Amino acid sequence: MRRSTRTRWDTETLFTSGDDYFAQMLTALGSARYSVELESYIFEKGVLADRLVTALETAASRGVRVRLIVDGMGSPAFVSDYWPRLERAGVRVRFFRAKPWLLKRLPGDSTHVLMRFIKRLRSVNHGNHRKFCLIDGRELWVGSFNVSDVHLHEVSGDETWKDVGVRVIGGDVKYAHHAFQRAFQGWSRMNWPRRGPRLLLLNDSFLQKRRTRLEHITQLRRARQRVWIATPYFVPVGRVHRLLLKRARQGCDVRLITPQKNDVWIIKWMSAPLLRSLARVGVRIFIYEPRFSHQKLLVADDWISVGSTNLNHRSFLHDLEMDVVITHPENKHRILDGFIQDQKLSHVFRESDWVRLPWWKRALASVFSLAKYWA
Repeated sequence: MRRSTRTRWDTETLFTSGDDYFAQMLTALGSARYSVELESYIFEKGVLADRLVTALETAASRGVRVRLIVDGMGSPAFVSDYWPRLERAGVRVRFFRAKPWLLKRLPGDSTHVLMRFIKRLRSVNHGNHRKFCLIDGRELWVGSFNVSDVHLHEVSGDETWKDVGVRVIGGDVKYAHHAFQRAFQGWSRMNWPRRGPRLLLLNDSFLQKRRTRLEHITQLRRARQRVWIATPYFVPVGRVHRLLLKRARQGCDVRLITPQKNDVWIIKWMSAPLLRSLARVGVRIFIYEPRFSHQKLLVADDWISVGSTNLNHRSFLHDLEMDVVITHPENKHRILDGFIQDQKLSHVFRESDWVRLPWWKRALASVFSLAKYWA
């Protein structure tokens, strides 16, 4: 497999609303002719999940091959909420991992209870955090949208999570199928594809994980004008943290948007000492206030990626992720304009914010940061 030389998607549609993203995805599912391959870290019972399950059932009834992968740790209730119904409809379901204490036998599991327990225990720290849908092998939907009502304004109103996604068509889409196939058959970190795409960032093998990590690091290292990042869980690996410090010291415009509201409370404690170190060297840090900003966005000069990768240890070291490189100028402008708009809805984090914290809170934050390898 030769490495792709493509520099632009044939079609690229950007979404900043979960309502629009899933409405158009459901329409596309209604037109699927051959295959549907869908992965979601969270598949949570609700209005959105009901609509999506119905669409998958309808596609399967037309003779479309429908396959679904969910992360059993991210979607613990899926086993009882939707799995039996989908299986009856002819949808083939796989659980990437499951809680070790779940005794129920799942597709692909060993018949031996002890072997199932051991397998699940070994994989508990390696999840599938990807969120994508591939239709007929040519139309790919990727982003930070899980299958959850928190992404629908019609359900969650002003508390709707802020996210970004993209629909793309082009040659590199084929790599999403290869990634799905490996996960569906039984993922192994020893899957070593010889080459990989340029526009679709994957980390589904030991080699691909290293390449994707280096791609992010290389773009950060090359940046001379700007590095803009939006991430909900800012607990970067040491190399990335040091690069951000270096870029800021060298005069690069380094900005970070992270949310005031967070669904993982401990992250705010882990992030605080790191934010302080960045603020000291001139990084502009914005704490987004209106709602939970769950978007994953990396801008390095003119290079922009969106997808499922957080700037934390889980994404860089443990979990499967998928990101898309944005190639169309109009979408790049939309992302940059949106970033600036988000700054206006944020308050600025300064080093003095850390200094004003009581000593015990600073001590507690430092203690929590020792567990960042698992965050």
